[in-house]
Amino acid sequence: MKVILRADASPVQGTGHVMRCLTLSEELLRRGHEVVLMTNFSEVKWLEQVIGASSTEVLRVQQHELPIDLCISLSPNVVVTDSYEIPAEQISFLDKKIPVLSIVDGDTKGIVASGYLDHNLGAELEPWPNEVSRRLLAGSKFALIRDAVLDRKRKQPWVFQGAVPHIVAVMGGSDPTGTIIDVSQALKSIQGRCTATVVASQQWFEQVQTLLGKLDGFEIISPTTELPRVLASADIAISASGTSAWELCSLGIPSLLIAVVENQSQSLQRMIESKLVLGIDLTRGGNQNFTSQVETMVLRLIEDQEFREQLSIESAKYFDGLGKARVVDLLEKINRNML
Repeated sequence: MKVILRADASPVQGTGHVMRCLTLSEELLRRGHEVVLMTNFSEVKWLEQVIGASSTEVLRVQQHELPIDLCISLSPNVVVTDSYEIPAEQISFLDKKIPVLSIVDGDTKGIVASGYLDHNLGAELEPWPNEVSRRLLAGSKFALIRDAVLDRKRKQPWVFQGAVPHIVAVMGGSDPTGTIIDVSQALKSIQGRCTATVVASQQWFEQVQTLLGKLDGFEIISPTTELPRVLASADIAISASGTSAWELCSLGIPSLLIAVVENQSQSLQRMIESKLVLGIDLTRGGNQNFTSQVETMVLRLIEDQEFREQLSIESAKYFDGLGKARVVDLLEKINRNML
C-alpha cells in the first residue's frame, strides 16, 4: 500500500500536524508500506531535522495547498490529510479520486472523506452525523504517540527521581503566543523547590534566559529533536495542551496543561474532568492571574504524591500508546474497500 500524508507546519501554525503524520508513518513503514510526506518548508529548525532523519519520503509543496493532480500522479492507495487550512471542497474532491482519511479535531468542517480520525479525549462522545460516525476513529485510544516517547516510559513516573522534582516546561513546537515567558516567571517564584528544563523557541529565548538563566538547577534550551528524552526526564511537566500533551499522558508524567489556542480548549476540559491533568484554559479567560495559577498548581503537584500518582495512573489508562497501530488498521481496511 502507498500512502500520502499531507500536513504543514510553521512558527505561527505550530508543528503538531506534521508530527502526527510522522508518527503515523512509523507504523506504516514498520508494516512495509510506502509513505510520502507531502509538506511545506516549515522554517522550524528542529522539525526539519526530524523530517530529515525520518525514513519517510518527503515531497515539498506550498503551504495549505492540496495539489490534486500531483497526488493522483503518485498513484497512492490512500491519502491522509491533517490540516485546518486546506479547503474542505478540495479534500472532498480528492476523495472521489483516491480514498482520503481526514484527521479532524471535533468538526469535519464539511469534509467528505472515506474515513475520519479525531484522537482527542472524549471525541467518541460527540454527536457526529451518521455518515461520519460509521467511518470514524474517535477518542484517546487512537492517539498518535511516537516510538521515541513510548520507549521512555518509567514504571512509577509520579515518584521523584532526585532530591527535588525536575520540571520540564514546553509550550509546543513553536509557541506563537509566548506563553513560556509567564510560565518561566512562575517557575522563578518557586526556585529552590525544584530544578527545571525550559524549552523556549527562538523569539522568546532571550527573555526566558534573562528570567531564569542565572538560577541554580535551571536550564533553558531551544526546541530540539531530543524532546522525548527531555520529557522523560520530567517528574512534573508544564505543557501546551497540544500534541505533546498526549505524549505526557502516555508517559504518565503528572502534568499541568495549558490551552493556548481554541482547538485545544474542549479536549483540555475533558482531561481535567477525567482527572488526568491539572489545566488552565487561556482561551476562556484563564489568563487572569495566570502566573499565580501556574505557581499554585505546580506546588500542588510537588507537595502531593498521592495526587500525582492518581493523575499518572489515570493518564496511562486513557493513552496506551497503541493508537497508531489502530489507525493503520483502518487505512488498510480503506485500501481493501472494507468500509
